[in-house]
Parts: sequence; C-alpha cells; structure tokens
Amino acid sequence: MALLGYQLVITLVMVSVIQKLGKHYSLARWFLCSTGLVRYLYPTDDELRSLAGIPREKSKGKRDKRQYENGASKSVFHVPRNLDLQLESAKVSILDVIHLRYYSEYQMLMDFSVYALIVYTLTEIFSYFIPLKDEINLSMIWCCLVVLFSMKILLSLTVQYFTGEESIGERSTVIVTFFAYLVLSMAILLIDEKTLETGLEEAYGSFNTSAHVFLEKHGLTITSEGPASKFILKFCIAVWCALIGALFTFPGLRMAKMHWDSLKYCNERKVMSLVLNISFITPFILVLFWLRPVTKHYLTVRIFNGMDKPLLTESAFDSLRLILVIAVVIFRLILMPLYLQAYLNIAEMRIQEQKK
Repeated sequence: MALLGYQLVITLVMVSVIQKLGKHYSLARWFLCSTGLVRYLYPTDDELRSLAGIPREKSKGKRDKRQYENGASKSVFHVPRNLDLQLESAKVSILDVIHLRYYSEYQMLMDFSVYALIVYTLTEIFSYFIPLKDEINLSMIWCCLVVLFSMKILLSLTVQYFTGEESIGERSTVIVTFFAYLVLSMAILLIDEKTLETGLEEAYGSFNTSAHVFLEKHGLTITSEGPASKFILKFCIAVWCALIGALFTFPGLRMAKMHWDSLKYCNERKVMSLVLNISFITPFILVLFWLRPVTKHYLTVRIFNGMDKPLLTESAFDSLRLILVIAVVIFRLILMPLYLQAYLNIAEMRIQEQKK
C-alpha cells in the first residue's frame, strides 16, 4: 500500500469486486425483484369472451386461414366497458424486467453509485488517519463518474422527445421548462451570500487566486477580474441548473403522479400517508438549511436564554447538513418500492375507472 498509495489500492480492489461480484449481486435488481413488487397480467381473449358471453369463433377452413395469414385478424370482438374483469397478479421477476428498455443503464447506474459510495467512504476514513499530500482525491473521480452517467441517461431519455414527430407537446414542455429554470436560476444567483449560502464567492476567490499563480508562472497576462468573469461563471452555473431542471421535467411529473397514487392507496393508513407526505417535502426542508436567516443564524449565531453559547458550531452545522442529506436519500430509497408499486397499479386503476 505504501508503494501504490491507499487510494489506488481501494480503486483497484473495487474494480476487482465489480468484475467478480457485479454479475451476481445487484442492488438495482434487488429493488425491482426482491421487494415484493406485484405486476398485473393482461387478460387473454378467451377470458374476455367468457366474461362477455361471446362464443368462440370457429374456423371456416382454408379461406379463413388464408385471410389470417394475409394479416386479417379473426379475433376482433367487442366487450362492454363495465365488464366485471379482475386482473391476475404475479410477482415481478428478473425475466419481466431484463428486456425492458434502459434496464441495463438503470442497473449500471444504481450499482456503480453504490460502489462509488463505498470508495468515497473508505477514502475518507483512510484520509482521516493518513492525510492526502499533493494527491488527487480519486473518490471524487468516482463521484463525478456517477454524475456523468446520470446526465447521460437523462439526456438519452430527453432526446426521445426531440426525435419523434408525434412528441411536439413534450418537446415544447422541455424547452419552456429549460428557460423557466434559467430565469429562476439567474434570479437565485443574484441573492446575496449573507442570505443564501452557496459558497460561490469563496469558491470564485479561491479559483482566481490559484489561476493567478498558475498563469503568472507561465508568463501569461491576466485581467483584473481574473481568468473568468464572475458574471460568466454565474451564467454558466445558471445554464447548468436549467439543463438539469429540463432533464427532470417528465421524471419529476411521473414521480409526482406516483406520489399522488400512493396517497390514494394509503388513504386508510394515516401513518403511511404522513410518512409519504414527509418524504415529499424533505427536499424543501433541506433547502432551508442553506438559508442563513432561517436555520444557520438560529443554530450557530443566536444565543438563547439560559445558554452561554449557540446550539451548534460552524463545523457541527455543516456535519448536520451532510447527515440530513444522507438520511433523506436513505429515507426515500426505503419508500421507493411503495412508489414503484403505485406505478404498477396503474393497470388495475384503469380497469376500475373504465367500469364507471
């Protein structure tokens, strides 16, 4: 380890684990096939005929067979909308999902995220005892790869709306959402650092200082504002945020629909409905921890009656935010099978709506 460095050793070990165990153990596959998800089977023609009281058609010989071979369907029949149809259910298995589009991308992203999290955790533990000295943090590269893979999958999903001729409405929705988020992002970036803690001012100053030193060593001239204007930097960040918002347009709408359906199915279970609503608003609650007047001022600056110091220090508050982010991610992952089941229940819901 002293020769290679513990970062490289962790990376090599994790690559070996991915090659050896990745095919046999998968968190993504477990989420879909081992959490009790149930899908509904479509009815056969014989079942529909039996429920509707329609006799089975008899073959009329070679002529009927010839028409069937030429593309004419002989099994077309009509059933009433209020047919008393009960869909059969079956547990979701690997054979049901392996042929689905984007399943391989989903499995790769989910599993690689777990491996990246393990690499990051081990690297942070080792760096606590053996600090890094003039080394690149390889765990950050793993995390960046997770972000890049996520963006690639979201882009491939969004591109589908721009390639088909029948998706004009979806295409317009994505474009409008992009510009709406662009305006919103630019407005948010105008908020002072004393109100919204983004860390942009500190990061910009650190970047300019490092860039000044680097460019001066190579004899390059630089402007007073540095190698990058603050306005250009903020505009690029706003464009990036708008792009992310546009990519999450339809996934966000689908997630909202799944949440609404989950509340319908848990209408009689008040505790579960409360848990679902808490899960829905937790991202907004997390955002409040980056608003200085709302949370940080009360926890790290204000001294309450009967106390001689604030509730938390600056470092403790930062740790609290990190812990809350991790807790929210785990909390939403635990509830994800419930949301997925709500999506699978759409078939049964459509049948019930059709009977009305």
